[in-house]
Amino acid sequence: MLSIQYIYFDDHQSFDDFEFKNSDYFVLTVYLALGDERGSSLFYFDVTNDYYPSSDHILIKDYEVYFRKKAEFVIKDFDKYILLNFINTLIEEKSINKNENEISKSLSKYFHWEFDKYVP
Repeated sequence: MLSIQYIYFDDHQSFDDFEFKNSDYFVLTVYLALGDERGSSLFYFDVTNDYYPSSDHILIKDYEVYFRKKAEFVIKDFDKYILLNFINTLIEEKSINKNENEISKSLSKYFHWEFDKYVP
Protein backbone atom coordinates (compact mmCIF):
# COMPACT_ATOMS: atom_id res chain seq x y z
CA MET A 1 0.00 0.00 0.00
CA LEU A 2 1.19 3.50 -0.79
CA SER A 3 1.54 6.04 1.99
CA ILE A 4 2.59 9.67 2.30
CA GLN A 5 6.36 9.81 2.51
CA TYR A 6 6.54 13.59 2.33
CA ILE A 7 4.05 16.46 2.03
CA TYR A 8 4.79 20.14 1.39
CA PHE A 9 3.07 23.25 0.12
CA ASP A 10 3.56 25.39 -3.00
CA ASP A 11 6.16 27.65 -1.46
CA HIS A 12 8.17 24.53 -0.50
CA GLN A 13 7.31 24.86 3.14
CA SER A 14 7.33 21.53 4.91
CA PHE A 15 4.08 20.33 6.43
CA ASP A 16 5.36 20.70 9.99
CA ASP A 17 6.60 24.26 9.47
CA PHE A 18 3.66 25.49 7.40
CA GLU A 19 1.46 28.10 9.02
CA PHE A 20 -1.44 29.36 7.00
CA LYS A 21 -2.10 33.06 7.13
CA ASN A 22 -5.85 33.06 6.66
CA SER A 23 -7.42 35.33 4.08
CA ASP A 24 -10.81 35.68 2.45
CA TYR A 25 -9.71 33.60 -0.52
CA PHE A 26 -6.83 31.18 -1.00
CA VAL A 27 -5.43 28.63 -3.40
CA LEU A 28 -2.64 26.38 -2.11
CA THR A 29 -0.78 23.76 -4.11
CA VAL A 30 -0.02 20.64 -2.10
CA TYR A 31 2.69 18.19 -3.15
CA LEU A 32 2.74 14.57 -2.01
CA ALA A 33 5.49 11.99 -2.32
CA LEU A 34 3.57 8.72 -2.12
CA GLY A 35 5.29 5.38 -2.05
CA ASP A 36 6.51 2.35 -0.22
CA GLU A 37 9.89 0.78 0.55
CA ARG A 38 10.61 0.43 -3.20
CA GLY A 39 10.21 4.09 -4.18
CA SER A 40 7.82 6.97 -4.55
CA SER A 41 5.83 9.03 -7.03
CA LEU A 42 4.97 12.70 -6.91
CA PHE A 43 1.32 13.81 -6.84
CA TYR A 44 -0.01 17.34 -6.45
CA PHE A 45 -3.31 19.20 -6.20
CA ASP A 46 -4.80 22.58 -5.32
CA VAL A 47 -6.86 23.42 -2.27
CA THR A 48 -9.15 26.43 -2.27
CA ASN A 49 -11.93 27.76 -0.05
CA ASP A 50 -14.38 29.00 -2.68
CA TYR A 51 -17.09 26.38 -2.12
CA TYR A 52 -19.77 25.91 -4.80
CA PRO A 53 -22.59 23.52 -3.81
CA SER A 54 -23.45 22.87 -7.44
CA SER A 55 -19.99 21.51 -8.35
CA ASP A 56 -18.32 20.39 -5.11
CA HIS A 57 -19.12 17.10 -3.45
CA ILE A 58 -17.99 15.07 -0.47
CA LEU A 59 -15.77 12.07 -1.25
CA ILE A 60 -15.40 10.77 2.29
CA LYS A 61 -18.01 11.08 5.00
CA ASP A 62 -16.98 12.97 8.12
CA TYR A 63 -14.56 15.24 6.23
CA GLU A 64 -15.44 18.79 5.21
CA VAL A 65 -13.15 18.46 2.20
CA TYR A 66 -14.94 18.63 -1.13
CA PHE A 67 -13.87 17.34 -4.53
CA ARG A 68 -14.46 19.70 -7.45
CA LYS A 69 -12.50 18.15 -10.30
CA LYS A 70 -9.18 16.43 -10.84
CA ALA A 71 -6.56 18.02 -8.61
CA GLU A 72 -8.93 20.58 -7.14
CA PHE A 73 -10.31 20.26 -3.63
CA VAL A 74 -12.24 22.71 -1.48
CA ILE A 75 -11.93 23.16 2.26
CA LYS A 76 -13.95 26.04 3.68
CA ASP A 77 -11.76 26.55 6.75
CA PHE A 78 -8.19 25.44 6.21
CA ASP A 79 -6.74 23.02 8.73
CA LYS A 80 -3.63 21.16 7.62
CA TYR A 81 -4.32 18.23 9.97
CA ILE A 82 -7.85 17.70 8.62
CA LEU A 83 -6.39 17.84 5.11
CA LEU A 84 -3.67 15.32 6.04
CA ASN A 85 -6.19 12.92 7.58
CA PHE A 86 -8.44 13.27 4.53
CA ILE A 87 -5.57 12.46 2.15
CA ASN A 88 -4.54 9.44 4.21
CA THR A 89 -8.12 8.16 4.24
CA LEU A 90 -8.53 8.73 0.50
CA ILE A 91 -5.30 6.81 -0.21
CA GLU A 92 -6.42 3.99 2.06
CA GLU A 93 -9.87 3.74 0.46
CA LYS A 94 -8.47 3.80 -3.09
CA SER A 95 -5.82 1.16 -2.23
CA ILE A 96 -8.14 -1.66 -1.20
CA ASN A 97 -7.42 -4.82 -3.22
CA LYS A 98 -5.12 -3.00 -5.68
CA ASN A 99 -1.46 -3.28 -6.57
CA GLU A 100 0.83 -0.24 -6.60
CA ASN A 101 0.26 0.54 -10.29
CA GLU A 102 -3.53 0.30 -9.90
CA ILE A 103 -3.39 2.52 -6.82
CA SER A 104 -1.42 5.19 -8.69
CA LYS A 105 -3.89 5.13 -11.58
CA SER A 106 -6.81 5.30 -9.16
CA LEU A 107 -5.30 8.28 -7.32
CA SER A 108 -4.58 10.05 -10.60
CA LYS A 109 -8.35 10.57 -10.87
CA TYR A 110 -8.06 12.88 -7.86
CA PHE A 111 -4.50 14.26 -8.04
CA HIS A 112 -2.11 15.22 -10.80
CA TRP A 113 0.50 12.48 -11.03
CA GLU A 114 4.00 12.94 -12.37
CA PHE A 115 3.36 10.09 -14.84
CA ASP A 116 -0.12 11.19 -16.01
CA LYS A 117 0.96 11.64 -19.62
CA TYR A 118 3.73 9.07 -19.69
CA VAL A 119 3.87 7.02 -22.89
CA PRO A 120 6.39 4.12 -22.94
